Amino acid sequence: MEMPKPLLPNRRLVVGMVGATILGGAGMAMAWPWRRGLPDPTDPRTTLQAVEDAIARLLPEPEITTTALAARLAAGERIILFDTREPDEYAQSHLPGALRVAPDASASAILAQYRALMADATVVVYCSVGWRSGLVVQAIRRAANDAPAKAVFNLRGGIFRWHAEGRPLEFGPGASGVHPFSRDWGQLLKRLG
Repeated sequence: MEMPKPLLPNRRLVVGMVGATILGGAGMAMAWPWRRGLPDPTDPRTTLQAVEDAIARLLPEPEITTTALAARLAAGERIILFDTREPDEYAQSHLPGALRVAPDASASAILAQYRALMADATVVVYCSVGWRSGLVVQAIRRAANDAPAKAVFNLRGGIFRWHAEGRPLEFGPGASGVHPFSRDWGQLLKRLG
């Protein structure tokens, strides 16, 4: 079992990042993270590993690897999967059994809707590469006294890593792969294949 990492100490930074995501809309949410420390996905030298490492440094929340998640699922552990991507991203492909949660949903809204389901389960939150899901994990953990889950993890590398390792996905009608997230992040996907 992976040990939880300490919470991000600078609350103002988190509030500012969440506010920028909510106020900035989809275009800004896709563009600004690498200006905050994520590698530029259009740089041909950028790897998914570099993105994962940057997210772990910038959002130090408990993570679970795709390998560990797959093993726990295979062992029959009670795991609730939350997909924090946009509706069109989720509709194209998602991890089997994942429930979609809006990336800007508050922890209180998530807990209000899923409290009973989360009770005594391990919760794994994912998005494309781990940034949006890391913010959701952070919010849920901040409300930890209300969270009934045994543990809450961010999936390291998100659906991009899961897909790159050939793990199963559920696809929407006519879909055959993971969504590109944006043209820039799609460059990273092309380098995974």
